[in-house]
Amino acid sequence: MSRAITLTGTEITEAPVRLLRAGPLEAAFDAGALRWIRWNGVEVLRAVMFLVRTPGWGTPAPLITALEIGETAERFTISYDAHYGTAGTGVKVGVRLTGEASGRLRAEALIRAEAPFETNRTGFVILHPLDGFAGTEVTVGHASAPGRDLVIPAQISPGQPVMDMQVITHRPVPGLAVETRFEGDIFEMEDHRNWSDASFKTYSRPIGLPYPYLLDPAAPVTQAVTVTMTDTGATAAAVSAVAVPEAAGQRLPDYALPLDHPDDAAAALEHSGALRALAPAWLLLRHDTTRGAAAADLAPLAALLDLTGAQLEVQAILASAAAGEADAELAALAARLSSAGITPARIGAFARIDEQSFQPGEARPPHPAEPDIAAALAKHFPQSEKIGGTPAFFTEFNRKRPQPALWAGLSFATTPVVHAADDASVMETLQSLPHILASARALSDGTPLLIGPTGIGARINPYGPGPSDNAPGSREGMAARDPRQRGLYAAAWTVGYLARIAAFAPVRFAFGAATGPFGLISTRQDYARPYWDEQPDGALYPLYHVAKWLAAAAGGRLLSATTGGGLASVIWEKDGRREALIANLTPAPLALPDPGLRKPHAALLDAGNPADPVIVPLPAQLDAYAVLHLTQQE
Repeated sequence: MSRAITLTGTEITEAPVRLLRAGPLEAAFDAGALRWIRWNGVEVLRAVMFLVRTPGWGTPAPLITALEIGETAERFTISYDAHYGTAGTGVKVGVRLTGEASGRLRAEALIRAEAPFETNRTGFVILHPLDGFAGTEVTVGHASAPGRDLVIPAQISPGQPVMDMQVITHRPVPGLAVETRFEGDIFEMEDHRNWSDASFKTYSRPIGLPYPYLLDPAAPVTQAVTVTMTDTGATAAAVSAVAVPEAAGQRLPDYALPLDHPDDAAAALEHSGALRALAPAWLLLRHDTTRGAAAADLAPLAALLDLTGAQLEVQAILASAAAGEADAELAALAARLSSAGITPARIGAFARIDEQSFQPGEARPPHPAEPDIAAALAKHFPQSEKIGGTPAFFTEFNRKRPQPALWAGLSFATTPVVHAADDASVMETLQSLPHILASARALSDGTPLLIGPTGIGARINPYGPGPSDNAPGSREGMAARDPRQRGLYAAAWTVGYLARIAAFAPVRFAFGAATGPFGLISTRQDYARPYWDEQPDGALYPLYHVAKWLAAAAGGRLLSATTGGGLASVIWEKDGRREALIANLTPAPLALPDPGLRKPHAALLDAGNPADPVIVPLPAQLDAYAVLHLTQQE
């Protein structure tokens, strides 16, 4: 197995970024964008980039030509041409980026459509980082109203926290003011934390205007963004606005193995040994009557429950438009489960329309109301715990807020590839998770939270007909079969995910799947998987071992959960024994600090042994995306 496949599941590697400096100003040039823009070491913007969004919210990658980069001690300049879409019928953009040691950064674009071009959004996008922005006071200059001061919400906004914008000034640390001014369109901001992005996004073409719209070849468009830093002696570091509970003493969540369709149980049973050893506390079944679930044979599901000893949680996706129809759907599901000898320990039911995205306050098509669904569940599943929330992303949870009093728990999921799919952006989504959990907690009124199913790819697409059909080895937004799911990357990312949410004590954490694109176990697919296609069915992906360790840890008492310096660490105690999971979240080796466990027994997943943990002495460092499981020896 090549190192690239071991780490990310694909031979396609990402181009290295180039670090540019002009005095105290620093930025990384990455595929046409400026990222991690810092002034005297303080991150002032997460990114300045140019994007084209197609109908359905696809994000085509640009073909960059005529790239020129100049750099002196006082100034850097970048110019290039970018082409989006098909030659002759796409969009050509000339971009120029300039950074100056005086504290000025400017981005300019000339946009020309080659033919009438449909787009949902075309223009500059500016990302503000979370630390030093969320929860702070900013000054906004509007296009059609007087300027004002306002506070960026610490709790995640379901809609746009700032609209009708021409300029915004924020102060990431005392003594530093950062003004961002927009030209060529009206800009507005959305709270990207809804989708687990670690940023606030400012974009042009207000979402309230009709889309898609046409770019006219006869009418070129110009846009510009100017960022000005005013520094009167900034020394502090930007801080987070989110309040994270004390980690020590919290209960580690149960592990739930997702089944995305009842038919998945039969494929899982072919690997009985691995699943028996996995021993998940729960199977999380998605039963979508609009996707043929009502006709599926449930006997394999019953057998899988017996094999694993797991309890069953059902997420029933209802096609109904009215309460009576929903009642009938749930009555039929209860009868089918009973005939198979299955009694769910938990069940939630959700209108299919609520998996689609709607702006706050936007009218939704007819669908059964939440109290009617709760009543039908109580009627047909009297012995089961009733769960509300959403089977979709936190965005939908936040925009159609549940009624906690109806439910014993509230569920939602995330995916890290809604807006960007590069390795750095996906790993950065972990930064948003405490914000999501804190906001969900505020909305839940003390009702327990259930997280997942999660994964690198997207199981559903609230913004289009379905997940995108990406090339097998490519990293693409909203794609289901992300190659990183079968690499060490997914294993490390999942440990990082747990480290970020563990202090909030979710009841269960669902990730992966038995087989398929999200699988823990390798099986033949209808697309190419380099290296894995040469292995026998039943080989174990790195994520299997993380799932197995976490399944065994369920119910343990958390001692600490931390992320920092590129490492994620979760330490717990169960049955009188201390254990830890430590993951390197970066593509470079990192030194391993003392984990604080006496004479630890160490099992390592890394590029040298990704499919089966090897017992090693406590290492001095962890390789890229490596995961270390430690057990204290008394």
